Amino acid sequence: DNNNNDDAADQGEAMNNDDNVTVAVTKIIAGLPTDNPKKKRFSITFDNFKDLPSEMGHEVQSSIFSCFQTDWCVLIYPGGNYDDDGEEDEWVKIGIKRKSEGEALNIKYSLGIKDTTNNILRMHNDSDNIFDEEFIHKGVTCFVFGDSCENVFVTRDDILKQYLDRSGALTVYVTLQLKEYIPKNPTFRMILNLFNNQDSADIVFEVCEQRKITNDRKRAKASTNTFHAHRFILQHYSTELAALCATSEGMTSAIVDDVKPEVFRHLLYYVYGGEIGEEDFIQHAKDLINSADKYGVTN
Repeated sequence: DNNNNDDAADQGEAMNNDDNVTVAVTKIIAGLPTDNPKKKRFSITFDNFKDLPSEMGHEVQSSIFSCFQTDWCVLIYPGGNYDDDGEEDEWVKIGIKRKSEGEALNIKYSLGIKDTTNNILRMHNDSDNIFDEEFIHKGVTCFVFGDSCENVFVTRDDILKQYLDRSGALTVYVTLQLKEYIPKNPTFRMILNLFNNQDSADIVFEVCEQRKITNDRKRAKASTNTFHAHRFILQHYSTELAALCATSEGMTSAIVDDVKPEVFRHLLYYVYGGEIGEEDFIQHAKDLINSADKYGVTN
């Protein structure tokens, strides 16, 4: 699972793939101690950091190392890189890149560099990071000391002054942990799939476009939206909605004339475990809040 490459290499042996990418021969040490046997820790040393290309946007890749039956490399932008808006960003960017094909991997990782006083400047990332053929690159520009919450940004000059060893080499520490797959309980999805399911419903709400129902049943029916629901679910979430149709068995109809159809749909979808999108909530915020209060739809 680990690939040891203990032979230091002269940075002058670097191979240029194209004008914006340099592949540097680096010293790689695997199997470094960790606080968790499921974690794999490596050190990747770039000799003669000052001689690495320092043009804005130039990517330097390390030699390849293997972990979790996958090939990886560390990448550095010694002179900074362009941000998402195309503006120059002088902060040194360090990341990891997947180099081999295969199934998508969900990886927790951290990157670190050590200063001249042996303090490790570390970037933690414990969230889901899916590495596949479509999204294989992760990079960071800010780090933290230990458990500090204060972001630290470093430039090439900072690294030259504070983060190189006596020989002028920069060592990047990489920790990888494969996130285990835990199957999700399907009950939530099953309930959500029952939303507005006409085949299994025993309640149908007739939500009128008009604030008041007209005496003309044809006109009222023409301006009505119907939503199907389940008495059992409503009884456990919104007793107010359940009470509208609690007096009959079998399929029951209930008229709702004080809520806009699109608002009622969002409300009922929420009852079944769905989420209301940010744009929809902003658009209908007042009506949603008032309707939720009226019908006891709360979290």
